[in-house]
Amino acid sequence: MTTLLEKLRPEIVDALEKSRDDYDYSITGLYDKLDSLHLYSQLDMGTIRDLTLWGDVDEMKWDYIDWKYGDKLFSQEAIEVAL
Repeated sequence: MTTLLEKLRPEIVDALEKSRDDYDYSITGLYDKLDSLHLYSQLDMGTIRDLTLWGDVDEMKWDYIDWKYGDKLFSQEAIEVAL
């Protein structure tokens, strides 16, 4: 089954990698957490907060669907391939 790390949008990965120089321990922990989960519903709010913080996401522009399904963080294409 595809992990959330594999489903992570490329632009989020790029932003996380840019933050890695300053926050290596935290980014590595975030990657480890995402690699152990398979469903968006398994994420806790702290992990979502970390993704939006270090992934350079403007969550203020999100609507309820974005929060509910995580489409701004995870690639829908990868999700459909996993099904």
